[in-house]
Amino acid sequence: MTRFSTCPAFDLAADRRGVAAVEFALIAPVLCLLVAGLIDGSRLIVQTMQVKAAAQAGADYARKNGWDTAGISNAVTSATSIAVTASPAPVQAADCVSGMTIAPGGPTCAGGGTPGNFITVAAQAPFAPIMPWPGLSQPATVSAKAIVRLN
Repeated sequence: MTRFSTCPAFDLAADRRGVAAVEFALIAPVLCLLVAGLIDGSRLIVQTMQVKAAAQAGADYARKNGWDTAGISNAVTSATSIAVTASPAPVQAADCVSGMTIAPGGPTCAGGGTPGNFITVAAQAPFAPIMPWPGLSQPATVSAKAIVRLN
């Protein structure tokens, strides 16, 4: 009489070696996608901060030196190590402050004051993710805007 436990077919069914490797093989693609998403997301956040800093650098230049389209654009493009452009070009306008918003002004503002001289500086840079993601157009553009009042 033979025992079933000595039969190789039954030993194979009870063998637990390699279970962790199979589980890891099933989970590894999901982990890789999560890591790639974290890397792309953090790169996008860093690039957004750099583009905002470039727009602010252009606004700071305008605040210190007045209206100079070429100087403002140069301040935007040289503010960071990435390829940032001052696009659209800086705009100067006489506007009014109404609460927390800036509204187009005429000869006088709604509150009876005089319009201020505002400069709007925009910056943008292309963003190329490591891998294509569904729902994200390729390549994406990161943009920012800064507004400064000269007087």
